[in-house]
Amino acid sequence: MNLKALFAAVALSVMASTAWAADDKKPADAKPAEAAKAEEKVTLKADADADVKAAIDAAQAANDAAKKAGFEWNWGGKSASKQLEDAIKAANDGKKEDALKIAKAVETAGKQGQEQAEKAKTAGPAAAGAKS
Repeated sequence: MNLKALFAAVALSVMASTAWAADDKKPADAKPAEAAKAEEKVTLKADADADVKAAIDAAQAANDAAKKAGFEWNWGGKSASKQLEDAIKAANDGKKEDALKIAKAVETAGKQGQEQAEKAKTAGPAAAGAKS
């Protein structure tokens, strides 16, 4: 057996044992109520301000498009989707200015994520001798 084949066999063995070990560490004691609560979607109240509703709808559309393209942004330790949930919670609590501010940030991030996805399509190494 040559050296390349030996290294390949060892690498595959290590990868397989790591994958099995990761499967064994799944939390078996996770409580169903906690899992259901984590998946619960926050919804905007029907009596929400029209400006807030429009801002949240625009942010949702922009973020969904960025997410679909694989470029949903994260900041403050949260994804843009989680930030949008915070905007909805703020709107439901009557904090219009906070909701508008967060929704505008999510919309901007969504639009920039879409632009980033478009630029990524043509991204590649610089040509020899190209100036940056």
